[in-house]
Amino acid sequence: MLSLSQTTGYAILALGCLDGAAGEWMLSQQINAETGIPMPYLRKILNTLRKSGLVRAKRGYQGGFQLARPSDRITLMDVVKAVEGRRPKSHCLLGLAACSKENLCPVHVSWQAAKNDIEAQLESVTVEDMAGCTWTLPRQKG
Repeated sequence: MLSLSQTTGYAILALGCLDGAAGEWMLSQQINAETGIPMPYLRKILNTLRKSGLVRAKRGYQGGFQLARPSDRITLMDVVKAVEGRRPKSHCLLGLAACSKENLCPVHVSWQAAKNDIEAQLESVTVEDMAGCTWTLPRQKG
């Protein structure tokens, strides 16, 4: 029911791949080969991560992508903010536009507590913590 976007998941996979490169520049083709993220989608994600300051990019010979700072200083919340923006998509679990401080929906208080817990967890987990994960996307046939 509650999950991060597919784009955020792909961004985390790409950052984990860059972390495994130990500071070396990686081509998008190498990241694609290791993660299975579709190339056009991967290029958009890497560009978003570059604009947000999580990744560096270098064109030309011996270019590619690398982490802009150590992986233990990039939290999953940093990735969420880079990909999904600073504001949560919905402040109300029920999606009610009228839900506000003055007019709380039936689940507002418990949702806010759960949301705070989720955000705290995303702030505490880093790309380095994800380093042991070797999961890749299933390859498309065709």
